[in-house]
Amino acid sequence: MNTYKLNKLKPNELKTIGYYTGYVCIILSLLMIVPTLCGMIYHDPERFVNSFVISGLISFISGISLISLFKSKQNSNLSLKGSLLFVLGIWGVLAVYSGLPYYISGELGILDSFFEAMSGITTTGFSLIPYETYPYSITMWKALIQWFGGLGIIVLLLALIPSSVSLKRLFFAEGRTEQMTPNVKHTTMIFLKLYLIITTIGIALYLIVGLNLFESVCFTFTAFATGGYSIYTTDTHIFDSLPLQIVTMFLMVLGSTNFVIHYRILKGNTKNLLKDVELRAMIVIVSIATLLLIFSLYTQGCYNQDMLVIFRHSIFQVISLMSSTGFVSQDVIHWPQFSFFLLILLTFVGGSICSTSGGIKLYNIVVLFKAILWEVEEMMLPNNVIIHRRINHDNKQRELSNKTIKTILIFILSYILIYLASTFVILFYCNDLTVASTVAALSIGNTGIAVDYISLNMPLVVKLVLIIDFWVGRISVWPLFIGVLYLINRAESKIKNI
Repeated sequence: MNTYKLNKLKPNELKTIGYYTGYVCIILSLLMIVPTLCGMIYHDPERFVNSFVISGLISFISGISLISLFKSKQNSNLSLKGSLLFVLGIWGVLAVYSGLPYYISGELGILDSFFEAMSGITTTGFSLIPYETYPYSITMWKALIQWFGGLGIIVLLLALIPSSVSLKRLFFAEGRTEQMTPNVKHTTMIFLKLYLIITTIGIALYLIVGLNLFESVCFTFTAFATGGYSIYTTDTHIFDSLPLQIVTMFLMVLGSTNFVIHYRILKGNTKNLLKDVELRAMIVIVSIATLLLIFSLYTQGCYNQDMLVIFRHSIFQVISLMSSTGFVSQDVIHWPQFSFFLLILLTFVGGSICSTSGGIKLYNIVVLFKAILWEVEEMMLPNNVIIHRRINHDNKQRELSNKTIKTILIFILSYILIYLASTFVILFYCNDLTVASTVAALSIGNTGIAVDYISLNMPLVVKLVLIIDFWVGRISVWPLFIGVLYLINRAESKIKNI
């Protein structure tokens, strides 16, 4: 590896990053108008309303300053390295500014505000604020930033910036590895329109089943973004309603399905839809996991062995955990150990690529098992036999190169290693393997089921580890690795100069 190239970013790349960071700050400041209005309409305490006004002004002034300082004439195309570093940094910047209302209102300290905001924008859903203290403005903000995080910062940014910037690299750097059309800017506009259309449908459906407008907006934001933040102390009393379960499952499935598939359906191109490996994998895994849960709960005598009740709670929890949403219709932590462990495993699977879900992703899981099968076949066949490594995806058969397979396998291995490292760190402080492994899995899977261990009293090191897990779970391991290597090489370069 060329250390110099890894160590240095071109000056114009840094200016480009600064310039478009300014745009993100302005977008965030505009979003803060929504919770400000909610606070005024519902008569929240003045300190909460003021916290959003002040935070919005800080974010807006920061954005204008960055845009003025790094004018567009100085900008250049971003390299892949620059794009990855931009994606890594912009999510951190967004968490800082998103956390300002928590800090300015006096609810949380600096690090805890950053934790709360990072948990929100990465659609994880862990919270350090006691539920009883949520005013309407804070409630709306927590739901809104999950919706915004599910959409993706880069998607919204690419809808605004000129086409002179390396759109494709930015798009791919945030983990959007597929396009609906050959033009990336057109793709981002389609993605944004689909996101808004489904959000509108979700709000309408929740209104139909009996929620008020505020509840409908908040639950749509968090269900479709697969964020899982609930506006109530516990989910179980609201999701015990069958109509609400059906609407929520519908939105979670849409959020965890590849948006390219949504686009194909809207275009009427459904001929080979069921051949898609991700859809097939989703149907198979949801079906098998639901049957296993039903068997476990029934044999353990849960819910008086009422099959209908067991079925609807089982399928709801499978979809909720696999989509990395985290809504619960029952207290799953106290379900039989087999059932709970199965749900935790589903957080590793996640949804489709180019969806709002976290996890390893269905496409990568399919490639992993296909790679094992292909390797076994290669061992059994003569040396001169060529195995075509193909899978059906996005309406066509894809030929996978050894490099592509290697990249996916390294990603999965890295994901698991980060999970294990996080588990060991948490275990050092909590001394409970079940708690440590569960919290680490939920964090890196961006699945914020309420766990008693998550509180303001957590050790500082644990909070930092979980923040990294949220970050990695949302934007993938590659921006993190590039960022770490970049800092290491910068440090080595300065040491050598000294």
